[in-house]
Amino acid sequence: MESKRCTDMYNDIVREMDRVVEALPETTPLVSKPLQLLPDDSEKTVFLKLKSLCHQLKRVHPEGLVRGTDAGPSSGLPRKSPRRDQPGDRPLSLSGLSLDSELPTQTAGLHIPSTGHGSVPLCIPDNLDWDSRNNHFVEIPGVERGGLKLCEEALSILRTIKGPVCPVCIVGRCRTGKSYLLSQLQGGRFRLGNKMDRETLGIWMGSQPFQHTLPDGRQVTVVLFDTEGMEAHDAKENTDNQIFSLSVLLGSLLIYNTKSVPHSHDLQSLHYIGNLSKSIQVRSSRATSAEEIRRVSECLPQFFWLLRDVDLEITDRKGEKCSMKTYLLEKVLKADDGFDDDVADQNRVRKSILTFFSDFDAFALPPPSADKEVIQNMEDPRYATYVTSAFHQGMARVKKEIGKKFCPKRNVAGNIINGDQLADLLQCYVNAINTPGTVPNMEDSWTQTLQLTYQRAVEGAVKIYEDEMKDLSLRLPCDEQELLGHHQFFFEMALDGFRADTQLDCDSALMQQNMKELEDRCAFFDDSGRCSAGILYQYLCENETKSEEHCRQMKNLLMEVHVQPVLDSLSANTQYDDVMRAVTAADELYWEMAAGPKANDVYGEFLKELQEHRERVEHTLCQLKDYDRRLEEERVRDQQNRVKIREREVCITLTKPTW
Repeated sequence: MESKRCTDMYNDIVREMDRVVEALPETTPLVSKPLQLLPDDSEKTVFLKLKSLCHQLKRVHPEGLVRGTDAGPSSGLPRKSPRRDQPGDRPLSLSGLSLDSELPTQTAGLHIPSTGHGSVPLCIPDNLDWDSRNNHFVEIPGVERGGLKLCEEALSILRTIKGPVCPVCIVGRCRTGKSYLLSQLQGGRFRLGNKMDRETLGIWMGSQPFQHTLPDGRQVTVVLFDTEGMEAHDAKENTDNQIFSLSVLLGSLLIYNTKSVPHSHDLQSLHYIGNLSKSIQVRSSRATSAEEIRRVSECLPQFFWLLRDVDLEITDRKGEKCSMKTYLLEKVLKADDGFDDDVADQNRVRKSILTFFSDFDAFALPPPSADKEVIQNMEDPRYATYVTSAFHQGMARVKKEIGKKFCPKRNVAGNIINGDQLADLLQCYVNAINTPGTVPNMEDSWTQTLQLTYQRAVEGAVKIYEDEMKDLSLRLPCDEQELLGHHQFFFEMALDGFRADTQLDCDSALMQQNMKELEDRCAFFDDSGRCSAGILYQYLCENETKSEEHCRQMKNLLMEVHVQPVLDSLSANTQYDDVMRAVTAADELYWEMAAGPKANDVYGEFLKELQEHRERVEHTLCQLKDYDRRLEEERVRDQQNRVKIREREVCITLTKPTW
């Protein structure tokens, strides 16, 4: 039914497009031909085609599908539609189906909480709180900004990523289009602003990570991070250094976003790159300055320098057309001669860039438009035709080049990490940044992270084992060997879970240590081979208790049903074989009904009771037989006595004289 409604709407809009296009001036850019609906199209496919068609219609006839909009302003640009989050404003719905609704995002089986803006704060200034319900910052009275603090919502999203993760960070000055670029990479979900003040404070994370296939066929989950603009009028040098250092530590790809082609004097604004060796420590062991720089450079992310609004032809020293990377190497990053302080500072920055990011890449984008209104509303589909084709083409190439550089995040030892570990690393780094006199140490942070990783892996594996054993508890009592067999099977399941949570790490010593902890917590076996501690031991004890209770109940029931009735009906007519048949039946049924390790012990008691009853029965039967014999003798004697008495009476009668 829903698919039919979508199809009907689609056909209605196609007819409307034909009518509108016919009435347009010849100079109006035409839209592409509508996609044809196919009989086997799913509801989702029909919906996607419908949305595509609606956006095309909006381009040629903006006011046709937007309430409350008049013709465009005198400049020929469409007017902005009312804010969707204002009371009373709702997206236009045809036949009850909203054209602006979003389809569910499929992200490799990850359960990702959605947000209205498609991004959530990951790390914010410590003088602010984030009101997630109303989506705004709340200033903490009397607190000045001094450090950073992490937000749990973003960390929880990161922790859902169990496979390789590719964090992509973008840094640069404020108001240079960082958020717009991330919106293009993620699909138009990063929030944007067009005010002079910074829209992004701290570091924001895309709430919809997406899957990317590497050239070797491996899958990584890409997460995008937008950072607070640097060198703002209200920013402090320490603030910029914190944000940049954390971005470098966080990302596997760092996008440095600037406007226009830089010149020598612009290099002074990149001084925080020169301070990286002071802001980041790779290992705790002491090293020379050169050695520490080498260590840092080996652990830094890929560097992609994106230069915006470049409308001049890029040429090398010979005046020939060249790539932006060549231009930067020859004209910007080449050391200048001179001895004044400014030149020395610039040369230090040049050396730092080439040292820390020796394998960097660069790309230039032309201006999107000369009209300020277009620039402020670039994500509005109605303004798409007013953005230059050169910018669209350049952005497509940038997205392609950035996609080629997606790679999994690695730790200081070069091993791939997952989202859970990245969240732990961030907590270590932020704690170090907030501690006076301390800088983030990659080695120490990874050691802490690895310990947390294995600790969580052990806890997760133990929970798997416990949950399975809880289900088994309902089936107790059972044979002890059967219980041990279930233990082995469930422990293998737990071990698989442990390996899955630690598969990206190669620290064999730490893995063996934690596997031993997992084994001991599940079942500790002493030198004699008996389980004497752990979860299994608890179930072995429970099994024994339940076995004893069950077997005693069965013993008492069999005595009551089979043996006791024979004992209660003992008489002179009772045969000893009758009693033995009842005892034998109880004995045989016991082994059919008994269960668990206490069956033998209780059976020993059962045999003892049966033996006692058998002896008592034999004695009783003997007594009964003797009593009957004496009773018969007494009856015979009594009868004989009565006969004798009768005979005497007859004799007396015969001898009596006749009077």
